[in-house]
Amino acid sequence: MPIEQTKQGSDRLFISNPDLAVNDDWFSVDYWQSQDAVKGTAAGRGTVWFLNTAEGNFVLRRYRRGGLIAKLTQFKFFFEGFKKSRPYRELALLEFMLTSGLPVPEPIAGRCLRSGLHYQAEIITRLIPNADEIFSCLMNKKQAEAINWQLIGKTIKRFHDKGVDHTDLNCHNIMLDTNGKVWLIDFDKCQQRSINSQWQEANLQRLKRSFEKEAGKHAKFLFEPTHWQLLLEGYHG
Repeated sequence: MPIEQTKQGSDRLFISNPDLAVNDDWFSVDYWQSQDAVKGTAAGRGTVWFLNTAEGNFVLRRYRRGGLIAKLTQFKFFFEGFKKSRPYRELALLEFMLTSGLPVPEPIAGRCLRSGLHYQAEIITRLIPNADEIFSCLMNKKQAEAINWQLIGKTIKRFHDKGVDHTDLNCHNIMLDTNGKVWLIDFDKCQQRSINSQWQEANLQRLKRSFEKEAGKHAKFLFEPTHWQLLLEGYHG
């Protein structure tokens, strides 16, 4: 479990890698920009910055609400205790998966800033080297042809066999590196639970819908029904 540290009264830092001198500056985009360390940004279930630092390459993600409520309070969440906060729970799950031998990013640290009944939060993980989202791979003919769909299915099954319910499994949080290894990322609101075919099938169907959605939006998105069948062969094999 992450090491909990009290910072500035009601705020908390959660440290997963005690070998790194993580402090509040690590969660400041302005700080990293002053170090010329911000090498890119992205948006998904949160706002993301890619950092190239003297300590290594990391991903800083600010937790953000989705759906209609995001229009009212984009970055604030109801506070129910530090161990129920999003960064603490995601770091703990990442540590469980890492020790279980699953291909996930290394957890580094998280921060929870409490203000009355609400909190804001960020998480830092180590960047997976030489890897792209499967979405990006499917937009590139050469990369798309090299995808091992059965291996993707086998990898998802490994997570399911450990009871990991990835509630937002989609083509943006499956990564493929240049060695062909499959990684899963972004475990916000995910959990480890009793094995059950119902939630496992829900994960798969959500992933299938994401492929179909992107195929409908992008003419260059090279996803075919046969790819899904190969993925299922790997999953059930």
